[in-house]
Amino acid sequence: MAASLNTFPIISSLLLICAAAAPLPNNTAETDFTWSGDSPATCATYVTYRVESPYSDLGSISHLFGVSSVEIATSTNLASEDAPLVPDQLLMVPINCTSNGSHYFSNVTYQMKRDDSFYTVSTKAFQNLTNIYVVEDMNPSLDPTNLTVGVEVVFPLLCKCTCMSPSQSALIQYLITYVWQPFDDVLSVSNMFQASSSDIVMINNNRNFTAAICLPVLIPVNSPVIVQSFVSSASYSQSKPHWILIAVLSIIMVLLVFSSSLAVYFRLKYKKNKMLARSSSSTSASLIPAYKDQGLEPKTTFQDKLLPGVSGYLCKPIIYDVDVVMKATSNLSERCRIGRRMYRAVINGQDVAVKKTRDAAEELQILQRVNHANLVKLMGVSSDDDGNFFLVYEYVENGSLDNWLFPKVVSKKALSWKQRLLIALDVANGLQYMHEHTQPSVVHRDISTGNILVDSNFKAKISNFSAATCSMTLNVDVFCFGVVLLELLSGRKVMESKENGEVVMLWVEIGGILGGGGDERKERLIRWMDPKLKKGCFSIDDALSLAAMAKACTSEKPSERPTMAEVVFGLSLIVQSSPLMYEISNFETEEVFPVIAPVIAR
Repeated sequence: MAASLNTFPIISSLLLICAAAAPLPNNTAETDFTWSGDSPATCATYVTYRVESPYSDLGSISHLFGVSSVEIATSTNLASEDAPLVPDQLLMVPINCTSNGSHYFSNVTYQMKRDDSFYTVSTKAFQNLTNIYVVEDMNPSLDPTNLTVGVEVVFPLLCKCTCMSPSQSALIQYLITYVWQPFDDVLSVSNMFQASSSDIVMINNNRNFTAAICLPVLIPVNSPVIVQSFVSSASYSQSKPHWILIAVLSIIMVLLVFSSSLAVYFRLKYKKNKMLARSSSSTSASLIPAYKDQGLEPKTTFQDKLLPGVSGYLCKPIIYDVDVVMKATSNLSERCRIGRRMYRAVINGQDVAVKKTRDAAEELQILQRVNHANLVKLMGVSSDDDGNFFLVYEYVENGSLDNWLFPKVVSKKALSWKQRLLIALDVANGLQYMHEHTQPSVVHRDISTGNILVDSNFKAKISNFSAATCSMTLNVDVFCFGVVLLELLSGRKVMESKENGEVVMLWVEIGGILGGGGDERKERLIRWMDPKLKKGCFSIDDALSLAAMAKACTSEKPSERPTMAEVVFGLSLIVQSSPLMYEISNFETEEVFPVIAPVIAR
């Protein structure tokens, strides 16, 4: 069965997402926006900008950049400042590019609106012409997590002044800042700007342009010219019916390609502890439609036709027919429910967890940019005619960590000390990957024992990315991780109410436990720890180290909290020093109690 057309909006939205740059390989050169003494300290140059709602007319765009609409119209060779614009039309915006002593920028002042953040304004309003790192550096007095409506923020656009042509040794008049698009290649871009292909490659340090998608690059030109496949502004109104016809034909062609691609049957073999098959020419999993019947092997060209430019993402989900999802979950029946919005299902012979949601854009965007053993893997996605999305995840057998720490059914067995240590290390590794190995950094913002899952070998995986965002406020996750450590140590929930109504918070309580020194502190900690941890089955010195780490992570001052890299290092030392860490990869099932209804995410 071909996937229903209601999956097409998902494809379209993925094609249009350019709100986060793909992670760059370590050996990939980047475009250099630094200043050297050989180049001018200031110059007049251009950045390019695509017409996109809500900035769909020259008035709103000129207001955004603080440049007159006449200047933009003249630079782009429009008939007048009142000329109608076509969606996705490329404009030349003249700017003054200035060195701050190390890098070139063109500073634009922006007044923050409701729901704005450094990240959303950088990626959406300014279309990745800047990034949140330089924005934060340029606004040191502002707290990115506490911005008020109306506050003025300086957004430094990346630019660069003239240099010598690498191939011609002739003076290049302008270096235009251009954000590389999913459908771009060097030849098409050089034709669009009437520039030298070799100059484009060399001025951008021979970078991998596939990895440059949605990132700014430099286009060296002698004159600011754009050759676009848009009608001229002067003749736009007269030729409107012609363009409507072209648009309709284009949509029909896309649908034909989409339908023909979905006519191919693929055979999917899922095996335990093995990843999806990957094509030899790409490190990304292909976007493959899933069917009720299973057929041929996936074609490596499918992702290139449907998701050009998104190849920089690490993981592309399967597009499931909504009927497949409904059948697998018995129409979202209660007997399949394993959480508030989660359902257990079997699709193509593999156990999966299905999450129903109304807003999947942010979560999809984040999940396609991450791929780590300690993060729950997104397997596929579907949608129905009512606007519901269904995200299909790998099924994690032993459910959520909170079910093991705070079981509703009393059991003889509980998590051992070594299991708790390794779970903590797994979560820390996952967070370090999100914080330090994605670009921009991904912040989960909801790390809790309910969002940490454990598989059949008690390997921990972070789940529920519905609140995740790309941000510099990494210490939010560090604090939440510290709370998880406290719960692992104490076997108690982070906040509890006493009979007198007093609320006890573990991160406050731990300060008193660790106060003082000597044997008294050790005795206080032993009494405070989870009574299910048998005395003598763990090193009290290791427990003290873990408690001290949790205290540091939950420090009131964010600046005093450690990074996740420091946490991983510290946990690794504790794990290595623990005398009970032999055979750490082998967990015996009799050591733990069974979970009947695992919770995947809340």
